[in-house]
Amino acid sequence: MQKSEDSITCNEIFKFHALERSDYIMAILKREKVVLVNDLSRQLNVSEETIRNDLKKLEKEHKLRRVHGGAYLNDGYGNETPFSVRSKIMCAEKALIAQRCLPLIRNRDTIFLDSSSTAYNLAKAIFDCGKRLTVITNSLEIARVLATNNEIRLVLLGGEFQQDSLSFQGDLLQEQLSEYYISTAFISATGVDLAAGITDSMQGEARVRKTVVLRAAQYVLLADETKFQQHGPYVISSFADVDCLVSDAMVAKVAPDIYEYMIGAGKTIIDAGNYNQYA
Repeated sequence: MQKSEDSITCNEIFKFHALERSDYIMAILKREKVVLVNDLSRQLNVSEETIRNDLKKLEKEHKLRRVHGGAYLNDGYGNETPFSVRSKIMCAEKALIAQRCLPLIRNRDTIFLDSSSTAYNLAKAIFDCGKRLTVITNSLEIARVLATNNEIRLVLLGGEFQQDSLSFQGDLLQEQLSEYYISTAFISATGVDLAAGITDSMQGEARVRKTVVLRAAQYVLLADETKFQQHGPYVISSFADVDCLVSDAMVAKVAPDIYEYMIGAGKTIIDAGNYNQYA
């Protein structure tokens, strides 16, 4: 007897999805440029582990590049994860880190925000904080967020524009940085590791951040849980330079060596997830 559509079993639906998942994922990628594991898991009615395996297979075929929580379309150029991708990953965690940074900013401070998606979340939080600030940045997206706030003096550093990061880099920017005293620099990175230090995947961004650290009275490192025990090829600073670490993770658990070093050196750790502060 022929089955009606209503009598098709869940297992048969899963089998159909198993045959079509790769095509579905690539269709979404071509339209959206980025996919998230949890979204695909829900849409295709399979486990997140199954989706991760699908993404691994497609990455081996050079069709996409995986990042924490998802993947983006592989265009064959560069090693930088595009800002459009980074801004859609770990959103809640980055927003939480941003909120915990606000008490570190005083009225009339001059602060630097780098081109990271975490700093972008901080810019959105700063917009409504009611403080008069000077904000220096090399990020086009951060400049867009803050441009209409009359309480903020916005300094967008110029130079060579990078399309992936939507930021400016280069010698001209380095010269501009030498003109400013920075109260607090909010810096993110590709990797946070006690031995390797604070590192980045892109030389131009690492150079900007390294210069900013030298110009800043206070250096605040922003690191979501995916950054620990990772490292890139370009050094921004050592942990000796870091004054405060703000993370959504419990640093004592995910990176006990960093926790012990920071506390032993009299530095501050803000556990944004539980709003605990250690010093």
